[in-house]
Amino acid sequence: MPAVTDLDFCAIDVETANHSPSSICQIGMVRVKNGQVESTFCALVNPEEAFNSFNVRLHGIGPDTVRSAPSFDEVFAEVFDWLDGAALVSHTFFDRRAMNGAANKYGLPIIPAIWLDSVAIARRAWPHRRGGRGYRLANLAHDLGITFRHHDALEDARAAAGVVLYACLETGKNINDWLREFER
Repeated sequence: MPAVTDLDFCAIDVETANHSPSSICQIGMVRVKNGQVESTFCALVNPEEAFNSFNVRLHGIGPDTVRSAPSFDEVFAEVFDWLDGAALVSHTFFDRRAMNGAANKYGLPIIPAIWLDSVAIARRAWPHRRGGRGYRLANLAHDLGITFRHHDALEDARAAAGVVLYACLETGKNINDWLREFER
């Protein structure tokens, strides 16, 4: 397997209070430098919206959990600094829609990041090996030996980062290679 350099990126995941992508109630981020997790960030967020019982059952975060948590506009500066200009990985583009929706909701700027979808990377890295089980994060993580607690934003971000790192190592492609591939 070839040595891969330029493995610097951030992975992000959000959990939402209801069907609206802008109803973020938790943000998890993982910064990867030289192929290693360098740092993490996780914050509960008060979405200032009602919680749907389905979402609460899924991730276990409810109105009481976030009652004293900051709203998205109150954590935005830290999130913005963390992600500004980074190659940003999410598992599907739901998280991108959520971040942009929450920014719009509060009249904040869109984070200037270059987004990569770990599902799209996995499909290219393992077109035959993963096809039968699909590309859900839980399936990929299980197949790759990544243990995590699903539907926790930080854990999901860590798993998405792991999927991308495995794909880079197995294909010999780095983050810039994936960015160029998806620009086409």
